[in-house]
Amino acid sequence: MGSILSTLLRSLVPTIRATIPSFLLTFISKPKPVHPLQTYQFDKEAILKRYEAERAKRLRQDGVAQFQTARDGAFHRFREDVASAPAREPTHAETKVLIVGAGFAGLVAAVKLEKQGVQDFLIVDKAAGFGGTWYWNQYPGAACDVESLIYLPFLEETGYIPTRRFCYGPEIREQVERIVTKWDLARRSHLSTEITSVVWDESILRWHVNTNHADHFITQFVVMATGTFHEPKLPGILGIENFRRDHFHSGRWDYTITGGDENGNMDRLATKTVGIIGTGASAVQLVPKLAQDAKKLYVFQRTPSSIRFRDNRLYDPAALSASLRPGWQTQRMTDFANILTGAVVDKDCDALEGLEEFTMRAILKEGTVAGVTVQPDQIPELMQLADFRLMEQIRKQVEETVKDHSTAAKLKPWYSFMCKRPTFHNDYLAAFNRPNVELVDTNGQGVSYLTETGVVANGTEYEVDLLIYSTGFDFDVEANFYRRTGIQLVGTKARTFDEKWDEKGPSTLFGVHIREFPNLLYVGPAQSGVTANWTHTTYAVGDHIAEFVAQCLRDERYQAFEPTEEAEEDWGRQNEEGSEMRLQFAQSCPPGYYNREGKPEEIPARWAYFPKGIIAWTKITREWREEGEYRGMERR
Repeated sequence: MGSILSTLLRSLVPTIRATIPSFLLTFISKPKPVHPLQTYQFDKEAILKRYEAERAKRLRQDGVAQFQTARDGAFHRFREDVASAPAREPTHAETKVLIVGAGFAGLVAAVKLEKQGVQDFLIVDKAAGFGGTWYWNQYPGAACDVESLIYLPFLEETGYIPTRRFCYGPEIREQVERIVTKWDLARRSHLSTEITSVVWDESILRWHVNTNHADHFITQFVVMATGTFHEPKLPGILGIENFRRDHFHSGRWDYTITGGDENGNMDRLATKTVGIIGTGASAVQLVPKLAQDAKKLYVFQRTPSSIRFRDNRLYDPAALSASLRPGWQTQRMTDFANILTGAVVDKDCDALEGLEEFTMRAILKEGTVAGVTVQPDQIPELMQLADFRLMEQIRKQVEETVKDHSTAAKLKPWYSFMCKRPTFHNDYLAAFNRPNVELVDTNGQGVSYLTETGVVANGTEYEVDLLIYSTGFDFDVEANFYRRTGIQLVGTKARTFDEKWDEKGPSTLFGVHIREFPNLLYVGPAQSGVTANWTHTTYAVGDHIAEFVAQCLRDERYQAFEPTEEAEEDWGRQNEEGSEMRLQFAQSCPPGYYNREGKPEEIPARWAYFPKGIIAWTKITREWREEGEYRGMERR
């Protein structure tokens, strides 16, 4: 019946049109405005076909097993601190709060505790200095890729304004030292100290913490701020143990071999042939410096990064400081997060440069300018078109920058924008125009093995004097906690942390509190409020931890707090929302640490970030604390 009716209506169209005045017909026939993204000419099928081909040829059966940790065995030296640990006597002490980690998360937690009046805490870190990721990654060219005004913690409190939009490692560590000095944190810290075990004692409702220095601490609360970018990951290839030339991981840079400092000037490389394995975020910052100083540089690539240029302009600290109002830094963080997730914000935020055209806000704004109201069912298509457009721009930029056509073709990323960590650098692509730099593209297979003096890739041996592994860190979300931290964490049922989470993935309340582990406060991405600016996450989680601990210490009726099973289950279900869509996207991406080396189906849905975003997470946890009822908590 439907088809008969539609045929009849179509047959009447010429008659109807003939009876309508021409001026009215013109008005009726005027096409409705379309979103500008829908006017771009893309060969969608061809692009998706290329994406799939590039993904498929990189897949490996061994997945994450293609890498090896540097924690144990023959590769332990690749994780050792270049600074030697001072000898000291073991410490035996009690404290209210023990913070594991002296990176941003640990330092922010400490300062937030101090602001809440909790001063009895101790910070422990395996590094010889403060800063976490920024202590370990002191390679030439290391810089933040989030705007420094929202990335460096406590700028307002310390009265410091960064010198440029994306500041370099030394300036970041200087700010870390300001924080340490202002809040007198060094006095309450044990550095060059690895925690070996954290064990709950139900008889005294306290944690026993032991270290590799034979220290023993008893504490009521433990803040687990171990971070993610500190444990070096090496390629699982033959020959590393037999390589006879100098080699080290980029996260343990050895200036006694290269000379120079974080600005470059590596004079000891002037007569050397250098190889670097990896083309991720660290390598993108490293390669231009190595290209300037090495006699010859081989860059071994599995998958190219997406590279965007950025305006790393200098600030005028005096003028900028005069324009700022109280609360400016946290407000700027909030604006950044809101705009990134598409919330309606009545202002622009130039902190988003390089990302804004890919945000929902930009897509809606582009439609409004064209007179189009975007409907919810149009959003997936428009997001994909925005992705196509952005990646085409990135590939065109490669083409316009790299002079050799063959090299340029190999440096083009063929995947969706957020499949891999986006990178930003003005000099990386241009480095491949230098006569001393050679890209060794492995067609997605990675290097084959090492000889005593060189790297074998594509059947060819490349002899090197120095080999740098820029292969990232042990970020595998399915890797057990002990492997990533070296800490044996044991809760109320004599079960380890790993045994608990092995059941069905993370089980938490807010991504912070964990049943069977009373008074343990976990700082990590799983089930927590996360945004592109990790510092914002540490602020949000740090506020929650500090206010919660302060509340608990004031309430002398109870000594131990842990979530109920029901509370964990409810929070877990909330974090599973949208998991199918996330899985489909991850399955379309080439292998990398974002998708467990091409096997995202092995990642439990509960490993996801809180799907509603950091602003919603902050509101939920703040209201929970303000209730003061410890809803979803068992107390004793």
